[in-house]
Amino acid sequence: MALLHCELDSKSVRMPTSVMAILPHDVISTSQSPKVLYLLHGCSHNYSVWSRYTSLERYCLPYNLAVIMPEVNRSFYTDMAYGPEYFTYITEELPGLCESMFHISTSSEDRYIAGMSMGGYGCLKAALSHPECYTGCAAISAVTNIHTKIESTPDSAPKKRDFRAIFGENLLISDQDDLYTLALQAKASGKPLPDFHLFCGTKDHFYQENLEFCDFLKKQEFSVSFDGWTGTHDWDFWDQAIFKVITHFFN
Repeated sequence: MALLHCELDSKSVRMPTSVMAILPHDVISTSQSPKVLYLLHGCSHNYSVWSRYTSLERYCLPYNLAVIMPEVNRSFYTDMAYGPEYFTYITEELPGLCESMFHISTSSEDRYIAGMSMGGYGCLKAALSHPECYTGCAAISAVTNIHTKIESTPDSAPKKRDFRAIFGENLLISDQDDLYTLALQAKASGKPLPDFHLFCGTKDHFYQENLEFCDFLKKQEFSVSFDGWTGTHDWDFWDQAIFKVITHFFN
C-alpha cells in the first residue's frame, strides 16, 4: 500500500486543504480501479488520525482498497454559516478530484463512506443526502441527534462558539442538517439506499442515541444494523470498529 499526503486546491473550501490517501501500489497498472472508502475524522482530530492511531493501512491490504481521509477542521461536515462549504466539498468536489488523480473507481457501487464521532454524523449526513452515491455507510460512535448535542453544550464552552459559526447565531438546525429529517427525505425519494451500519461502545456517551437512531431507521425500513460491545469514545474502540467496517464491506 502507498500512504500519500496531498494538498488540494478546493473551490468549496476556498483554500488548499489536506487529504491523506491509502492506495494499492498497483492502482495505475491494474485494469480494475479499486473500490474506495471515504473516512471522516472527529471534532477533536484532523485528517491524519485514522492513519496514526489505528492499523488502517494493514486492514486495507487484503482488499485492494483505497481510503480517502479529508480535512474539515471542526465544521461538522456542514456548509458553514460563517465559514467554508465543507459539506459541498466532501460530497461533490472531493470525489471528482480523487477519482481523477488516483485512478479509483468512479462507480457509486464501489464508493463507501464511514466516520467516527463528528465524522459519524458527517458520513450519515452524506449518505442520507446523496443516497444514490454510496453503497455502504458506517457510523462509529456517531453524533446522531445534532439538536441534543448543541443543547447539551454549555454557553460558556468554546464548542458553542463553533456551533454558532457552523449553524448560525440563533443555532437553528435546518432540515439539511437534521439526520432524522434527511432519513425521511431519502426514503421518500425513491432513490437506491446504501446499507447502514452503526457501531458504538456500551460505555460511550452516544450509545443510547445511536440505538434510538438505528431503531428509527429500522422503522423506516432501511437496511441497517447495530454493533456494540464494551468500549467508550476512544481509539481502542475505533480501531476495532474500523476493522469490522472494512471486513464487513469488502471481505
